[in-house]
This record gives sequence, structure tokens and C-alpha cells, in this order.
Amino acid sequence: MATIAAAGLLVDRADGVAVGIRLATPAGFVDIARRIWAVTVARRPDLPLSVYPLLGWLFADVDEPLLQRIKRTADAALRAGQLDLTATERRFDCDLLGPVLGALRSRTAAKVNAQMYTPGDIACALTAVAIGDLEPGQAFSDVTVGTGGLFRAAAQVVRSRGFDPADMQWFGADVDELAIAATAVNSLLWGLGPQVFLFAGDVLVHPQWADEACRRRAQFLGEVGSLEDQIKLLGFLKNL
Repeated sequence: MATIAAAGLLVDRADGVAVGIRLATPAGFVDIARRIWAVTVARRPDLPLSVYPLLGWLFADVDEPLLQRIKRTADAALRAGQLDLTATERRFDCDLLGPVLGALRSRTAAKVNAQMYTPGDIACALTAVAIGDLEPGQAFSDVTVGTGGLFRAAAQVVRSRGFDPADMQWFGADVDELAIAATAVNSLLWGLGPQVFLFAGDVLVHPQWADEACRRRAQFLGEVGSLEDQIKLLGFLKNL
């Protein structure tokens, strides 16, 4: 579902995406998914740092039964009309991945991690009251970010006041790395921009989590930049 959401942001006509996915074989869908994320990551090179827990299946040695299940899941999401949400401006008003992740979690796991999905209308009401004056570059922070429901509500308030969420900074932490990965995908859907700093871990153990999130992100981008430089150099030497 995260892959389909990312695909819908890359094209002008979402129906073309739907047709291509429906006609693909299970193995073909995995190839499509890899291309989708290659383009997405090229645009947002910081994204793999947080979103990887949702994408492990793209790089694993997947057997045929699992390939079939992956493809059936994608087809079911399309039949249910996912692209009508995530490939249109309706994406700003919904957190599709939040309820999905909640449904996949067992009650025991949710209790252990103290996880509770915040309904969108409640999140909007809480955020509208909490946010005061706004200015570009303002930082928003949520230490129990989940899949980013309060971020989405804050982004709505930001837009309603004539500002662009992409001009803000967004700091989120959660003990659930899958929730953090979902927030990373949602940051694309909601147009939160490149200044999204996410931390998977316990903020009680890591009280300086925001600084650590910034450090990890800077280090990751530095390593990516170094790797790209090495690839360019190898290409140059190959053409000598």
C-alpha cells in the first residue's frame, strides 16, 4: 500500500498506475515497486533511513507463495480505491496507513507499546487549539508520533493559515519502527517537505532524540553523497 501511494505521486494519471499494476505478474509487480522506490528515493535521499522496515520485501529472496500474496494485496488495495485517496488531494485529509497498521497489530502488541490510533477529527481539534502564531521554519514535535496523525492535522492548520508545510520542520519519535516508516511515507503524501526528522526508539531512554535524529540523518545523507561521488568517479574512469 505504501508502494502504491508512492507511485500515485509520480504520475499525472493514476489510472495508468492502476492498469500497469493490475496487468503485472507477481514478480513483475516487485520489479515495478523497485523502480517506484528508486525514483522516490532519488527525490528524497533521506527517506530510506526511516522507511526501510516497510520495504524489506523488495530486497529479500521472496518465494512464489509470498509473491502471490504481495500481488493480491496490491490488487485488493486498488479495487478498494486506494488511488482515489492517495493519488488525489484527498490524501491531505486522511491517514490511510494509520488504521491499516492498527488493524495489523494484535491487541497485546498495541497494549505493550501503548499504541492508540488518534482519529483524524480529534487530531485536528487538538492541533488547532495547540498551535499559536505561525512563521516559516517553525518546528513541530511529537514524541509519540505513531503514523503521523498529529502531523497531518498540523499541516492542515498550516495550509489554512496560508503557509506551506514544506517550509516547516517536523520532529517525530516512536518506539514502533513500522509506525515511523509509515510516517515517512505519509510525509510524502501530506507534502511535509524535506525537513522531516524521525527517530525510532524510546524517548525516555534517549531524551536528546531530536538531536540524534538530526545527526543520524546528516550522517546518512553524507554517506549517500559519498557513494554517489564514488559511482560517478567509476563511471568517469570507465569512459577513459
